[in-house]
Amino acid sequence: MRKVVDRNYLQAPELRDYLAASNKHQVVLTDYAAMEAFKGNAIANIVSATEYLREFPERVIVLKSTNIIATLRGRRCGFTRRMVDKDQTRGFPEWCGHLMRALAGDQRLQRQISENGKEADAHLNLMRDEQQNFAENLAAHAKTFEEAELKALRKNEPVSLDMFAKIQSHVLEMAAFLFESHPQFTELPTARELPYTFIFRYATAGYLLALRRLKSGSTTLNSEKVRNDIVDCAYAAHATYFQGFLSRDVKANELYAETKSLVGLFLTSPPPPDHVLRRLSD
Repeated sequence: MRKVVDRNYLQAPELRDYLAASNKHQVVLTDYAAMEAFKGNAIANIVSATEYLREFPERVIVLKSTNIIATLRGRRCGFTRRMVDKDQTRGFPEWCGHLMRALAGDQRLQRQISENGKEADAHLNLMRDEQQNFAENLAAHAKTFEEAELKALRKNEPVSLDMFAKIQSHVLEMAAFLFESHPQFTELPTARELPYTFIFRYATAGYLLALRRLKSGSTTLNSEKVRNDIVDCAYAAHATYFQGFLSRDVKANELYAETKSLVGLFLTSPPPPDHVLRRLSD
């Protein structure tokens, strides 16, 4: 059983319980978990964040960067395997040893970890500063719903077929925009590949998070909240490829469950014609 873990769960005693319960239990580390663990006082934070992982280093799976995963073709067979960084996964026990040497006073390793921390801070701050259009996109989506539909969302009433069709259309629009914005994509995926791609699942999580905001009537977000929302969407998208998500954040767990459910609907529904995604990206 392989489960994606977020930063807040790394120091939860429940993580140790999960790993100790069975030698088949594994933890999946994303680059976002690593960046959040490194930020601030890098050495102190990464030592505390990996306390339980260092007890079970052979059970840790390290993924490639989200940017690389986002470029993978959406082939059903082998996608999860291609997400894994084999070198970092294989080298995680050795990396834990280096971390302990840094803690013991190895200045070269201390400098290396401090540099990793600075890079993590810079990347997370860049996310915060560059993603301000999230709130604008959220407000734009709000305008596409009728008042009665917004009331239905806020009251958790059943979604009509027309409303579900609208949601599907919005997810495709968001995915098309993200594909076109990615510098390493030269062509859009086929409709058959689409639900397996990371960008599609990230777009699904983003749209569901936007719906959550609409339901609560909150469409004005500060930059820090925007960054946290983006990280939650990335965790949710990653976790849909594995057997679960480990987090103490109730809303993050709900977002993962909703994302997995909606992705499942796309996987079992007839795919849209290939030209639909291309038309939406124009």
